[in-house]
Order: sequence, then C-alpha cells, then structure tokens
Amino acid sequence: ATNDVSYAVPADHSLACALAAVRHRCSLDELDPRLPPAAGACLRSAAEQHRRFARYPGVVQRAAEIGRAAAFDVSLIAPRLPPYPCPDGLSEIQFLRRLVEEGGRRRYGERPLGAHEDLSLRSRAWRTIDHELDVIERLGFPGYFLVVWDIVQFCERNDILCQGRGSAANSAVCFSLGITKADAVSLGLLFERFLSAERDGPPDIDLDIESDRREEVIQYVYERYGRLRAAQVANVITYRARSAVRDMSRALGYSAADQDAFSRRFDSWSPIKDQREVTVPDLVVQLAQRVQDAPRHLGIHSGGMVICDRPVSEVCPVEWATMPGRSVLQWDKDDCAAVNLVKFDLLGLGMLSALHRAIDYIAEFRGRRIDLAEIPQEDEVYAMLCRADSVGVFQVESRAQMSTLPRLKPRRFYDLVVEVALIRPGPIQGGSVHPYIRRRNGQEPVTYLHPLLENSLGKT
Repeated sequence: ATNDVSYAVPADHSLACALAAVRHRCSLDELDPRLPPAAGACLRSAAEQHRRFARYPGVVQRAAEIGRAAAFDVSLIAPRLPPYPCPDGLSEIQFLRRLVEEGGRRRYGERPLGAHEDLSLRSRAWRTIDHELDVIERLGFPGYFLVVWDIVQFCERNDILCQGRGSAANSAVCFSLGITKADAVSLGLLFERFLSAERDGPPDIDLDIESDRREEVIQYVYERYGRLRAAQVANVITYRARSAVRDMSRALGYSAADQDAFSRRFDSWSPIKDQREVTVPDLVVQLAQRVQDAPRHLGIHSGGMVICDRPVSEVCPVEWATMPGRSVLQWDKDDCAAVNLVKFDLLGLGMLSALHRAIDYIAEFRGRRIDLAEIPQEDEVYAMLCRADSVGVFQVESRAQMSTLPRLKPRRFYDLVVEVALIRPGPIQGGSVHPYIRRRNGQEPVTYLHPLLENSLGKT
C-alpha cells in the first residue's frame, strides 16, 4: 500500500499545483478541475500509513519489501569506454606507449641511453613521460587518452583547429600526443594537478574546437563509436529570479504583459528574498521565492559527450535533441560521474575560427602557412598589451582585464598566464589582485608563511 507522492510535506501543495500549471502551460484556474482538492499527495510517515491501512494487515510491509527489492547500487551498471581498436594486436597501453614514444622523439629528441639521470631538458622530459605513462597504466586510463588522441587526429586530418586546454597542459604525454601545445616539462608544470593516484575518476581533458566546425567533430564521434553508444550530456537549467517570477505569474493567471513587467523588476542574479523593495503581488513573490534555484528544464551541456561500451540507453534515459543528428542524456555531468560514465568536453571556440581565417589569409597573401605554437614572442605585442590595446584578444579583452593590463605590464607569456588566473572570482573575492600587483611592482615586500613555500609560490 502506497500513495501518490508529488511533494514532501502538505505545505508544498500550493507550489506543486503552481508547477503543474506551468507544465500544462495554463493558469491554476484553467487547471483546477484536474487538481487534487486536498494536500494528500505528500510523503507520509510509516505510522500514518499503518493507521490509514489498519484494515489491511501486511500491505504496508509488502510495500516496503517492494521498495527494498527495487533498490540497487548504481555501481552495478558502471559502464566502460569501448575498447579502442589498436593495430598489430597491441593492447591499449602498448599502443599508447608507441604513440607517445613517437611523439616524444618529435618533441624532445631521441630517448637518452642508460639511466639518463642528468638535468637536461631531454632527460627530464623522458623521465616525466615514463612516470606519467606508469600512472596512466596503473589507473587504467590508456583508452581515455587514445579516444582524445583519435579526436585530435580527426581534426588535424580535416584542417580543423583543435587544442587541449586546462590542466591537461600539465602533461608531457598530452604534449607528445599533440593534444596540447604547451611543453609541461620546460614550463615546470605539475602532472599531479592533472592526474594522480589519489584523485577519483578519469582525467579531464577539454578540447577547444573552432566553433564553425565543431558539429563535424561531434558527428565523427557518433559515427566512430556508434550512434547508440554516444550521446551529449544534459545541463539542468534552474530557476533564477526573473524566470521564477514569470512562471509563477503565468500560473496565477496574470497576462503576458504583467508577467514581463513583474519579471523585469528583478535582478536575475540576486536572490528574490534580497530584493524586498520590488513591488509585485505577494503571492507571486512567495511562490517564486520557493521555486528559485529548483530545476526548470533540461538543456544541452556546452560540450560534454559520453561514450559507452554498450547502448547508452541501457545505462540512463536518452532522448533525441531538437538539433538533427544529436541525442542527449537526461542526466547532467554529476549524474554521469556517479555511475562512471566518461565525459569528453568538445568545446566550440569562436576565436579559433577567427584564427583559422587569419592563418588562411596569411597563406593566401604571403605564401606561408604559420603554426600558432611557433609564432615568436614579439616585444611590440606586449607593448600593445601594456596599453590595454586588447580589444578582440581572447581572454584579455574584458573590462577587468583591460584595467589590469597597464598596471601589471606583462612582458612575457607567463605574465599573461598570471594575469588571466588573477582576474578570476577566487582571487578577486579573496582580495589578492591589488597585493599581487603591488608586490610585482616592488611597492610591497614579498613574504611567505614558511620558507618552503617559496619554491611553489615564488612565481605568483
């Protein structure tokens, strides 16, 4: 014996009715004949259920038994990546080691003979590569790197600009495979920030792809790994102040003009409860405040795709997207992580499309095909940045960046790395921006909580 449960407690009855009206795209008055008259669709306690079904001994216990029997551990459905088709009968780790060996020779030169314990870049690079490959093999992730490498190879074959971003740049393996363009060894980057034995879950490699051609890459993934075994990840869109006020106004029967007028009086980024001066009917505000931050609908993640060793619909619900040729999960990235569905981020970047056009123009008019990773660091460019002449320059064109550039005065690439990392919510809210600039310009002494921290924090 159970009851229909639509909300947790009786007090949520009015909100549940309003949300039902939103789902049916009508007002509460229009929906009223179909709504339950009392707040009975709440989650009842065991004692209340026993009292309600006292004339039917055992039915409550049988309901509990069914519930226990239906429960299961999501780890039972844990999917894996499909096995990568390696040539010559090689295993995934053997093929990965072969690819990295070939790429490492292109990047760093031949592997040194012997123990290669010297401190040259070449020796350090090969020691780092061996260490990273051992970690990747121990954690069981060679297939992940092969899938990402395969996507990058497709982009290169089809003249699509593509580049790994984020902590993947800390990996000499990713650099050797051509996934990233930053030399993690010469830059002294820490691999464990990207992948370590102490970290749960697979590594996270984000691929920036020129936005004009990202759809080609998405369709390649579908074709390569199977239409039913790949899907895009959903994104849960939650109610903000304006959308909450608009939907609750509609449920209460207000006209479209009133809905727009009420919603425009609120700032979407602030909690409704903090905007007390706004004049909107009390019931609208009460309902909107209760629904704010609750899920409203599903969207498609900006770049997330999952690949599975079986039809994805056997693991989670899937639906066709409105865009042709796409399918999308009804789960978000956190749900996917809970069952070990591996996500790949294929992010569209408009700046890469613009850069590709620039490369084509240079080739057409100057007869030379340039490589973005090999463009020299010219002093004139840094002089422009010091003047905040950075309109249209990726990552340093915002107001905050343009106001910081003349004070920071970047003169080398790492200065820009610090600049981009500095103008972020964490350092801004933590009050780190101005102290860093004063210390960089010699206006304030640089101190450390302990001398051992200087090696890690000296650059910033």
